[in-house]
Parts: sequence; structure tokens; C-alpha cells
Amino acid sequence: MADIQQDLYGLTYSTNFQIQGTQEEAVNLTLPPAPTVLATVTGTVTDGTDPIPDATVKLFDSAGLPYQHTMTNALGEYTLNGVPAGTYSIAAVADGYLMSSSVGVTLSSGDTTAIPLFCTADTTLALGAIAGILTVAGTTGTPLGGAKVSLRNTLGETIATTYTAADGEFLFYDVADGIYSIVASADGYVTTAPMTTTITGGSTANLVMTILVDARTYNGTVSGIVTDQNGNAVADCFVGLYQVITEGTTTREILLASTKTNSTGNYLFGGVTGGQYLVKAKVSQ
Repeated sequence: MADIQQDLYGLTYSTNFQIQGTQEEAVNLTLPPAPTVLATVTGTVTDGTDPIPDATVKLFDSAGLPYQHTMTNALGEYTLNGVPAGTYSIAAVADGYLMSSSVGVTLSSGDTTAIPLFCTADTTLALGAIAGILTVAGTTGTPLGGAKVSLRNTLGETIATTYTAADGEFLFYDVADGIYSIVASADGYVTTAPMTTTITGGSTANLVMTILVDARTYNGTVSGIVTDQNGNAVADCFVGLYQVITEGTTTREILLASTKTNSTGNYLFGGVTGGQYLVKAKVSQ
């Protein structure tokens, strides 16, 4: 077998020029070194027995960063050309299969290395998913984190629950084909009406849900204990809740509610809406 001819220097070229009449033109060229002979990685992706077509094969460098990828053909075969000498790892994945184990390889210039890869089928990957985001109604898409989201079947039975992330996102995965309803709830909010969605053929549903503030419960409380200078609880003490209102450079205090301490000196105000407040206490003979 004849030796394969290899370049010693790479191709180079001059800029365009024009000759007219008896004009003389000098064109000097400097040849660059020929590119280093690169390596090739080939192989077949199978499930251990049968080849897997249309699998993605990816080569990662020594730092674990993606370097190059390709797809397998109908026979599960792949080829990665033009790989510089070095240390790499390679893995494959395909729809319905788990990602293969990564295989390490060290390549030298001009190498052609065969690496078979094996992917395991996973039936759960053929199942569907329901993703969504929960926002507060009446706002410009303000997300609500920490809300409980329930997934129900056609019988109204809850089959899974999750909680929204800080950005309002939620996710159910490994969802079998069927018709489902989703309900969201949170303290201070009105539980949403069920939102219906259908999963078919392992499809993915993307939902946007809104939840209403419950004016009756979306508020705070103010509580405490009143004691005398000796640390003894003061019973039957007047306690006033004042709202502090600032208008320009002027501050006003408005008495909104009043109560009295119980036998242990405790007091409590409920239904306190957003704002700035202070509490005042007094006992008269």
C-alpha cells in the first residue's frame, strides 16, 4: 500500500493585483507550517445489542467542556474528525435512552480510535411533563414562590404535589398519558380553580396560572405583652394600634384599633394591612 502524501507546508496566497502593459510585479510568499495531523474517533452506539440511530455523540475536553459532537447514522455509527491530540471523554444519548457512561480517551496526532458506546433504554423517558409558572393576578406577572401546586387525576384525586420556586416555576415529570387538573394554593391567596391539561404520547404541557390575593386573610398581625417597671404583666391595659402616615415633611399618627391586655398582659391585633405602624399602651385609675 502506497504511503499517504502529507503536506509539509500549508497553502498560502497573495492579495489580488493587476498587470498592465510592461509593468513588473514582485509577489513574495511565505509558506506557513502545515497543520498538525489531527486524530479521528469512530464507533457505534448500541443498547448492548442493537444499534441506535440518531443518537447524539459528544466529545468533551480534559476540563469537561464540550468540544465537538455528531449524530449516529442508521447503523448507529459515528465519526468525529479533526480532533487535536490530547485527553478527552466521550458519551452518547438518544431519545428514550439514558446518557451512556463517559469513556476517557487519549489521542495522538494521526490516530484513528474506535470507541463503542452503550445507552440503556428507560421507559420513564417516554412519559410526559407538566411545567408552569404561577403569578399573582392583577400584577404585571409578579411570580409567587412557595405556593403548593397539586396534580389531580380525572377522579379528582391528588396524585402529586410540589411547591413553586422563587420565580413561580413548578414542574411535574414522569407523567403518564391522560387528562389532569392542576390547583395552586398559598396562605393569603384564594385557591385557584382547577386548570385542565392533557398529556398525549409523552408530550410536555406548559402552563401559566394566576392566583388571587385573599383580601380577608392577606394581612398581618401585631401582638405583644405589656409589663410594668418590675417586669410584671399588666392586665386590662389599653393598647392602641396607630398607623404612621408621612406626607412630605409631615408625619401623622392615626389610631386605627384599640384593645386591652388579658390576664397575662398579652394583646393581639389581627387583620393588619400593609403599612407603617406603632403601638401605644396606657393604664388609668
